[in-house]
Amino acid sequence: MQSARADLEELAERVRTGTGTPLRGPHTFDPELAAGYRRSAVLILFTPGGTALAPGLDLFLVQRSPYLRDHPGQIALPGGRIEPWDPTPVAAALRETHEEIGLAPEHVTALGSLPDALVPVSRFVVTPVLAWADAADDLTVIEPGEVLHTLRIPVGAMLAPESRASVTIAGHRSAGFQLATGWVWGFTGNLLDHVFSELGWTRPWDVTRRYAMTPAEARGAALDAPLDAPLDAPLVPPADGD
Repeated sequence: MQSARADLEELAERVRTGTGTPLRGPHTFDPELAAGYRRSAVLILFTPGGTALAPGLDLFLVQRSPYLRDHPGQIALPGGRIEPWDPTPVAAALRETHEEIGLAPEHVTALGSLPDALVPVSRFVVTPVLAWADAADDLTVIEPGEVLHTLRIPVGAMLAPESRASVTIAGHRSAGFQLATGWVWGFTGNLLDHVFSELGWTRPWDVTRRYAMTPAEARGAALDAPLDAPLDAPLVPPADGD
């Protein structure tokens, strides 16, 4: 695990010294566009995983509620909007992560911020923050709301060639990682694909593999639906309005 943390620290140092590569494509930072966007921050949080006999590395993700206005049902990195009282994007990422997965900031070491990136579809400028937790088992209870599930995923499983594909939807394409609860795609897929490549962790995979995602699947329509409901069935919010 020390080698993984060293890789993360080395990437953070490259960014600090101006030699890191920013995320490109549809997420290329444009200061003129960013001026009209909302500010947010996400935490790319790694922690030791596996067992004593087979140690590994885990990454925290969240599955967003299918009832949210922005990116409903998507698997994403913990994080959210930078509020006026947040002193820095790092502080915002740590606060939002505590709210979403229950891991208090004192258990997390922020290693450094990556270059800002844009999410044009929801008009956000995002500051990704690399982070490490030596132990991430002391989680507090979180209130239901924005997050449907907290996911702790082995990085090795994400990088397995059979888990990789390009996700296509409505003429757009993004990097994709297949999990048991769905696909990591869109901005999160592109960001993680970029970060893994920058870290030198990416394994060869069939780059011609495609997964065609339906609009209903993209908005999480099946997450709370009965097992026999059609994928494009309309969402019905809970009776209490949560």
